[in-house]
Amino acid sequence: MSQRIVQLIVRIFAVVGLLLILSQFMIYIVDQRQLAVVLRFGEPVRAQSQPGLYFKIPLAESVRFLPRTLQFWGDDPSEVLPDLPTKDNKKIEIRPWAVWKISDPIAFVKRMRTMDNAENRVAQFARGALRDVITKYDLEDLVRSTDREMKMAELEGGEGELEILKEVLPESELAAATPKTRGLVGRQAILEKINAAAMHSLAANVDGDESGSRGIELVDVGISHIDFVETVRRTTFMRWIAERESFSAHNVKIGEQQKQEILNKTHAEVERIQGEGQRTASILRGQADAKVIRNYAEAISEVGEFYTFVRTLEAYEKSINEQTELILTTDNDFLKQFQHLQPSQIQPALQPLVGESSNSTPSDSAEDNSLTSTTE
Repeated sequence: MSQRIVQLIVRIFAVVGLLLILSQFMIYIVDQRQLAVVLRFGEPVRAQSQPGLYFKIPLAESVRFLPRTLQFWGDDPSEVLPDLPTKDNKKIEIRPWAVWKISDPIAFVKRMRTMDNAENRVAQFARGALRDVITKYDLEDLVRSTDREMKMAELEGGEGELEILKEVLPESELAAATPKTRGLVGRQAILEKINAAAMHSLAANVDGDESGSRGIELVDVGISHIDFVETVRRTTFMRWIAERESFSAHNVKIGEQQKQEILNKTHAEVERIQGEGQRTASILRGQADAKVIRNYAEAISEVGEFYTFVRTLEAYEKSINEQTELILTTDNDFLKQFQHLQPSQIQPALQPLVGESSNSTPSDSAEDNSLTSTTE
């Protein structure tokens, strides 16, 4: 290979290398997720929003790249808005969020300069719109999702529990506990007004310049969390506890009344049943006693003397045993029972009374004979 060819190749590589080096100062590439702003001696002169390959003047112009995608701010505990009053004087704290984007790269570089400044401005306008709009509405409008009329009968049991609340709550809190029936506004409508207010404030003219613009645009503003402040939260919980306790006491009272009514009815029914039973038992017992007396009367009228005789013998049998000693006169009723007996019949009649045993002595027989002789 000749020396001339080698020199030509070296020159070509040198030119290519020089072009590559110079291209870094002359060419820039815009990605589809980026926006490019060309700065000439620090002042923005043009912007490129479409992806592709572009040229710039070396040394005099520089390129600044900005994100083309949507940006998110908020939904962080550090961004909570505390002590935000509502129309009905309820102190709440909310956690806002916002979605924004760069709409005009040149105006953005002129006004905002950095992404941090732009995010701070978005936060400022979002907070301001939230404060201005929320203070115009009641808490009930803010927490409900629609403007549908809320009925107490579906949530608390109706007018009966409202009467109970009147006993434990002051009129101011009772009015807050009663659902609204007019001027209903849903949370979605409130958020739309917040978005409109924030976008209008952000898009307003800057420094009185009609063509002035911040170069950013709000896409959406919302609320991720709503809660009472700590003091109001504690007070609200205590009020809810008082409400539940009042409902519980009312239910217990009604239950005790119903229990007492049931017990009274039960006792009355038991007494009625017992009274009817006693009356029926008395009637049956009287009928049975009357029947027994009637049977006794009939029996006595039919066999009166025999009945008297048998009963007398039974009395003697129960009252006289082996150790009994009798001293009788001649007109005694006991001896009269033997006056109609023959002497041969007296001994068998007396034997059951004196309990004659097989080991009786001769003296006992003599005494029996003497008793028989005396009786005759």
